[in-house]
Amino acid sequence: MASINYTEFRQNLATYLNKVEDDRIPLLVSRSNGRKIVVMSFDDYQTNEATLHLTSSQENIKVLNEAIAELDAGGGYEVTI
Repeated sequence: MASINYTEFRQNLATYLNKVEDDRIPLLVSRSNGRKIVVMSFDDYQTNEATLHLTSSQENIKVLNEAIAELDAGGGYEVTI
């Protein structure tokens, strides 16, 4: 993850926001008070939220692992939408 200071980020805001969106790589912005912010695309944020939700309980993790094992063993079928 790239890192820049707040002043650089502020001076080139549009450029950095476009880069984060285009490259789909989060950007770490360091502030003078030592606090840090991560800037990421909205699509990546939604993906992370969905992953956190799906792995929020041991039961969900168990079901996901079983489904992955079934697919790895040749189970499942392809559906064209």
